[in-house]
Amino acid sequence: MPFLFGVARRPELPGAGLVRLLGDLGLTPAAARALLLRMRQEGKLASVRQGRGAGYRLAGEYGRRFERVRAGGRPPAPQWPGAFHALLYQVPESRRAFRDALRRSAVQLGYGLLQPGVLVALDDRSEHLPLGEAPPDALLLVTRLPLDERDAARAARVAWDLDALAGTYAAHASALRTALEALPEPPAPDAATLRRYAGLLKAPMVDTLSSPRLPAALFPPGWPLPALWAGIRAVQDVYGGPASRYVADVLGTFAAPAATTLPPTP
Repeated sequence: MPFLFGVARRPELPGAGLVRLLGDLGLTPAAARALLLRMRQEGKLASVRQGRGAGYRLAGEYGRRFERVRAGGRPPAPQWPGAFHALLYQVPESRRAFRDALRRSAVQLGYGLLQPGVLVALDDRSEHLPLGEAPPDALLLVTRLPLDERDAARAARVAWDLDALAGTYAAHASALRTALEALPEPPAPDAATLRRYAGLLKAPMVDTLSSPRLPAALFPPGWPLPALWAGIRAVQDVYGGPASRYVADVLGTFAAPAATTLPPTP
């Protein structure tokens, strides 16, 4: 879904147009409509009235993650501040649902798991965590973890599994280079180009969100994320124009009057 918003270069898209474009990407109309409904109910899409139909825009943390990707990821932090922000937690197995939700929310906010029960980030993001929902028998401690730069780099390597990420990013960059080198001719503005464009960029761009915002000194030597972003931009240079022209032509058949906000989904 974020891919289509990015290719369209518009903050709001008509529902009927999205169903058509999702069909180009392999979904049946019924599956596409079910996806729109589910994403609206989950707060990932906001709806606006468009004549007799509805338009959609990305919303919430989902929309913010899309903006980070579109901006080229998080910029590196300027320097090591001397300590990680840390969340220490101990949650009984009987409260596993809360523990899993806490960890899932923390990872989405950019925390790394240093070891079971220890989440770390470069700055304090605890106000966005569901700490107020903690069961009474859970122990949650917000603190700081002072480390020198060398130990901080070792901790970051573990907390965000940077070695595995480096392998993923290097593989993506290599695959994008190979795909462009094998391209026999410039892509046409059609549905096949849209599908190919999505296939090339979906996994690499989603995986860039896993890179933490850290000072450059805390990343392993030869960190391949800049090379991956260069590969993504190269693919965008080749496929972006034709895909955007095709999407604009499709959306042009679903023109709608000015939008008004719809009430939230019950």
